[in-house]
Amino acid sequence: MGDELRIGRHVFRFEHEDLLLMEIHGDIERGEMAAMYRVHDERLLALGRLFVLADVRQAAGMSRMTKGEGLGRPKSLPPHVVAVVGAPFPVQVVIELFARATKLLTGGATTLRFFETIAEARAYLEECRRSWKPSA
Repeated sequence: MGDELRIGRHVFRFEHEDLLLMEIHGDIERGEMAAMYRVHDERLLALGRLFVLADVRQAAGMSRMTKGEGLGRPKSLPPHVVAVVGAPFPVQVVIELFARATKLLTGGATTLRFFETIAEARAYLEECRRSWKPSA
C-alpha cells in the first residue's frame, strides 16, 4: 500500500492494509505517543486485526509526559501482533509493561515478540498473517 505518515521524526508505513511498519528515531516527545496510538488503533478497529513491525534500533527514549498518553485509547481493542526489532533488554521490559497496561486499559490482547533482525520479525509476522483466525 505504501501509505506513509511522519509523527515527529518517526515513520509509520502501511506495507499492506494490515501490516504496519513503525520506525522510531530518537526520543518520543510529548503528543507523539498519542498520535502513534491513534494511527494504530484506527486501523486496528477498522480491520479487526493488525500486525506491527516496530523497529526501535534508533530509538532513544520518551519524555515523562508521553507515558500517560495511552489513557484515552478505545476500549475493547481487537487482538493484534507486534514484532519489535532491536530493543535492548531494559527497553523490552518497558515495552512489555506498556503491552500489559494496554491489556488492562483496553481489554485488547497483544501478542508481543522481540527480534534482533528485520528479516526474523518479517518472517514471524508473515506466518502470523497466514495463520490468522478471527477468533485468535
